[in-house]
Formats: sequence, structure tokens, C-alpha cells
Amino acid sequence: MRVVRALAALLLAGCAARGAPAPLSPDVLRLAAELDSAFAGPEFARAQWGALVQSLDNGQVLYRRNAERLFKPASNLKLITGAAALVRLGPDYRFRTPVLARGARQGDTLVGDLVVMGRGDPSLSQRVAGGDDILAALRPWADSIAARGIRVIRGRVAGDASWFPDPVLGAGWMWDDLPFYYAAPIGALQFNEAVAVAEVAPGAAADAPARVRLAPSGAPLRVFATVTTAPADSAISRIDWTRAPFSDSVVVTGRISAGQPPARLVVSVPDPTRYFEAALTQVLREAGIQVLGARCQVSGICARTPGAPEPTPPDARHLTPDTLFIWRSIPLRELLPYFEKPSQNQIGEALLRTLGGEATGVASVDSGKVVVRDVLRSFGVPDDAYSIVDGSGVSHYNYVAPEVLARVLFAMARRPEADVFLQSLSVAGVDGTLENRLRGTAAAGNARAKTGDISGARTLSGYVTTRDGERFVFVLMANHFTTPRRVVDAVADHVVERLANFTRGGSPRR
Repeated sequence: MRVVRALAALLLAGCAARGAPAPLSPDVLRLAAELDSAFAGPEFARAQWGALVQSLDNGQVLYRRNAERLFKPASNLKLITGAAALVRLGPDYRFRTPVLARGARQGDTLVGDLVVMGRGDPSLSQRVAGGDDILAALRPWADSIAARGIRVIRGRVAGDASWFPDPVLGAGWMWDDLPFYYAAPIGALQFNEAVAVAEVAPGAAADAPARVRLAPSGAPLRVFATVTTAPADSAISRIDWTRAPFSDSVVVTGRISAGQPPARLVVSVPDPTRYFEAALTQVLREAGIQVLGARCQVSGICARTPGAPEPTPPDARHLTPDTLFIWRSIPLRELLPYFEKPSQNQIGEALLRTLGGEATGVASVDSGKVVVRDVLRSFGVPDDAYSIVDGSGVSHYNYVAPEVLARVLFAMARRPEADVFLQSLSVAGVDGTLENRLRGTAAAGNARAKTGDISGARTLSGYVTTRDGERFVFVLMANHFTTPRRVVDAVADHVVERLANFTRGGSPRR
């Protein structure tokens, strides 16, 4: 009985900030006791849980635990970035990338460079384009250039990524994560989320070297492989790889059995701009547009390609950069599911910088943080309830109180963009990072939430509907644990399932 009274006192104190505390029914008190028990397992004796459960229908806080304390949010930070982007940029916002011809036009020849002015578009990826063609997102660019009568580019594809002035890696990102897709660099020119694929296929017979294919083939990576083929009946597929930080050298070792399907290694590319230039160059050449790669000056004079005739002096009237077209991305409402559902980090970083760029003309992390601060203030979030340094949650310098995420979720559910925000989240047991969680429970197909995972932090926050049809906001944050992640997930999933099964048992919703 003392535990129930203590819980009641805590819950009433949590509601006091919103005005007169609402009476708590026995059903709510029982729920609070069950959640306290779930978080108090011996495996969490040295860990910390933060949680908050609130009714969207009447605003009642049903449960809170360390809700005012700061936690590493991991990818739950994407809820804040996505909300700020919807509020400030709007669901119909599109990234715009100008493509320029710098040099003189001589018939179907551009005597100069094709210049791409990066503005942060993170949607030029295989994930968004769909299908098996890693270059599919850039194929329409070749069509647009050909439609403007260009068949030969004497210079090169030149990327201008100065729109993002910050380093390509976020503050507080761990160096040993950098070779992997989730810590790929950020650039104002971003192709395929700054990752390429190394496909390792077995040789035809035992002891033969494995075959390694890079996709796209022009990706600026050097692959050094010492993978051998094992006998077909050995069923071996042990491939190890590494890319030293800030290096383009990928070392692949191991053995793979003959007849096994190829192993796919997703490797981050250290220079996003160079990667974009290489990918677009490959697309243009495959479309029959020659990119000769000569060094061209602003004057329009290009170094002569060996074996080529001396170029005709350019007409100075045509040296001003000419905008060929402006590529427009899919709207933000369509981009957000590619951000939140798979927890795609580079989209979050692009959105944070773009918020600052659109507001101030400087697309920096600091200017983006000011916009996020203003949005959070409009939701009633105090400045000392969080500290963020990136837009994705990869950084270990991010700290957010559970009550901040609850306020964001609560506020967004009442805004005109509510449905766009909701549809961007993973559906329990159905898709995204929740596809394999909560299957066969009352939360499956019901709860929509965002997961989060970095070393020592596991989070889950979103919305769930109870058996009564009441809508809840929930925030679950675990930090400083040493138990396996699956144990943390099991507790979080149990809580969400319990919320999905909650009923007030005929008592009034107070």
C-alpha cells in the first residue's frame, strides 16, 4: 500500500505543473505500479530508465519516471529534427539543386565544366529511388542534360558543396563507427547516403580468389581483397572488412564457399563531394555523354586532351555560368518516412543544416540548432531540458529529457502536420525499425514509434491506442546499461504492449 501511495504522490506532483492535479483512478495506479516493476529488474540496478506516459485525449500524465532528467536520446532525437522541419520548412518543402554549365557552348560541346551547386538534398539514393540500380536516382539528370543539347563536356563534373560549412562528420561521433553506413559523412552534395557496396563473390573452385565488385564502379574507394574460395560443401561465409578512418582504402579478408551467394559490404565513402562527382560522371558516360575531364579555367580554356585537336577559342559572350536546370527533390512529406522509419542519419543532418540555411542563409549546425530551439520553445520546452549537437542522434554529446520528447509528440499530434508526422514513424510489427518487434500483440499495427540505439542508450518513443480507443504518448529511455540490448527491448516492448491493452475499466477518464 505504501508503494501505491508513493506512486500517487509522484504522479500528482507531475501533473501539478499543468494546473490542478487530476484524481488518479485505481486502473492508473495499477498501471504505474506495473511499469515501476518492469523498470526495477536487477539487470538494471546500475542503469537508468526515464519514462513518461500521457493521454493525448485529455492531457493526463499517467506515469513518469526520471522524466525531467537528461538522457542520451540516440535516434529519438530524430523526432525533434523531423518535427522542427515540418513546422519550419513545411510538408511541401523541396530541396533545390542548381546544375550549371560553366564555359562556352560550341554546338553540342560544353567547353568547360558541368557544375552542381549542392544544397543538401539527401534524397538522391537507391533507398528513395527503389530498385536494384544504385545509380537510378541520377539517371534523370543525364536525360535533362542531353535534352539541352549537350553531348560532350570538355571539362569535368565539378561539385560545389560549400553550402554546408561544417565538417562532414558530426561532433561526438565515434571514430570506430566511421567506416559504417550509420556514420557516413554529411555533405551539401550527397549521393546514396555516402555509402557504396562491395560485393564479394566466391571463385569457381576451392582456393580460387574471390571476385570483388564495387557498386557503383566509379565510387572513390580502393578495395584490397585477400578473400579465398572454400569448398562448396563447407558452407563458409566469413568475410571481415575495415576502412581506416579518413582513408579510402578498404581491406577485405576471409573465406567464402563456392556456390554461396555474394556477401554485400556496405561501406561509407569518406568524401561525399568526390563521390557525387564520380557517380554523376559515370551516369553521364553510360548515357552516351562524353566527360573528357580536362582541366578548364574560368576563362573557358581547357587543357588539350591527348590526341584531340586544338580547341577553337571560346566566344567570350558565352562564358557566364548558365543554369541548365534546377533539380527538385521529393517533398518533405514523402522524404520523412525514409528518415524516421529506417532511422537514416544523413537525412537528419541535412535537415538540421537546411533549417539554419533557410532561416539565416548560413546552413550550419549552429544556425539549425537556433531554429530547433525556437520550435521547442513554442512547444513549451525550457532551454535547459536538452542539449543537442547534431540532427540524427549519432553523437554522444546529445542529451534530452523524456518530458521534452513527450511535449514534442503531444504538440505535433495537435498541429496541421500531425498526419504527416505520424505516417513517418515505424509501425510496430509492420515496417521500419519496428518490423520485427511486438508482432502478435495488441500493439502490432497500432503503435507508431521511433527507436534509438547507440552504445549505452536504447530508446523508444511514440504513440499507441489503448483497448478503450484512448490515444497515449509514450517515451521510454534506457541509459548506462550493460545488459544485452534485447533485454532492454523486451522491457520496452512489454510496456508498449501493456499500454495497448490498458483500459480504464469503465472509470471516467480523469
